[in-house]
Amino acid sequence: MKRWQHIGCFLAMLLGCLGLGGCAVRFFQSTRREPELSVQQLLHKQLEVFPPGWTLDGAEIWTDTDFTWARWAVAAHFGYEGDFVSEEVHIFRNPLVARIITRPSPPSLAARKGYIPEGWTYRPPHADRFEFGCSGGEGVSQPKWCSLILRYEEYIIVLGAPIGDHLTLSDLQRILEVIDKEMNDYLQHSTLCPGLRSVPASLDE
Repeated sequence: MKRWQHIGCFLAMLLGCLGLGGCAVRFFQSTRREPELSVQQLLHKQLEVFPPGWTLDGAEIWTDTDFTWARWAVAAHFGYEGDFVSEEVHIFRNPLVARIITRPSPPSLAARKGYIPEGWTYRPPHADRFEFGCSGGEGVSQPKWCSLILRYEEYIIVLGAPIGDHLTLSDLQRILEVIDKEMNDYLQHSTLCPGLRSVPASLDE
């Protein structure tokens, strides 16, 4: 039922957009970045600020656009002694699509639900969108799990993390600071232009 509601909301927004004429053209316009974002580099930059012992356990490319709504996406996991941080990077055909698609895939549905922990004031300064929420714990300052959504132009990042002895809220903020810096630097040094956005055969490209 929730999935159908999500699709219904999307169609309503799309129809409203189509009524605006030029918006429809921009929605269906295919664009590419030169150069394309190196998701592998972004993940390794984040790993550098994780606490000692955490590893990047793997990352895979998703091309099922019916599932992610994106042109392509990357799903990655960081791990430490049974704990894991999940991250999705969705690459849409253009910034307008990324702005309209509020939930790129089912794992992101839970992002931003919950409460903001006491003392948390950080908001990535360069993100076009930031939603954040936590759950669990014995008080509003001690969550057990936090999730978030970030958007930078046509890129949406979804992240979920356990909070505890192995990863603190301060650690999570450092990870977000790296994401924000890397994405801002990348967008400042890349060009968005018309053309089909190719799907990489591997993350090493």
